[in-house]
Amino acid sequence: MPTRQPHRLEEPDTESMRQYCVPVKLRPFTRDQLPLVEPWFEDPETQRWLGGPDWPRMAVELADAPLGEFRGAQETGRYRFLAWDNDMPVGYVDCGTFDRWATWEGGSDGGGVVSVIDEPSGSIAYVTDPALRQRGYGVDMILTLMRARELGHVLLLAAGIEPENTASVRCMISAGFHPLDPVSDWEGIVYYARRRT
Repeated sequence: MPTRQPHRLEEPDTESMRQYCVPVKLRPFTRDQLPLVEPWFEDPETQRWLGGPDWPRMAVELADAPLGEFRGAQETGRYRFLAWDNDMPVGYVDCGTFDRWATWEGGSDGGGVVSVIDEPSGSIAYVTDPALRQRGYGVDMILTLMRARELGHVLLLAAGIEPENTASVRCMISAGFHPLDPVSDWEGIVYYARRRT
């Protein structure tokens, strides 16, 4: 199986990113905060791209489950955060961490792991309160996550996005992420990645 280096991940233009940033703080997400975020998952766009109201509850329930192997990479941690703008919750972000980045080809003709980036990695999923979209919260959640001390061991962060989800594509590009491969995978996903600096 080939080991590859990711697409050359250029340093982002931090000056242009500043226009998107708003001052959010990430705090660990707990079960008692589910009522704050579950309504966000009733939004049709959130359901289309991420999942329905059961999604955050499932993430909380997985918190205490044993770490395992997922699509050719060993889990090393699971981290969930609620993003706050002062005393207002504005978004949710989680990051599962792995011993490496493995590109998986599934489906009936899939070959399993088809390439590997042998670096500690994290896989990001996030949602902004639908009432607060297009205000820069998504970009700032991602940039703040990249500085989280809990992820200090992670070198490469990535998020899988369907190309039709143009808002998330713009968000990741604005946060300095680039496609590992611009061609969608077997599930119709393009993975946007950035190394921590």
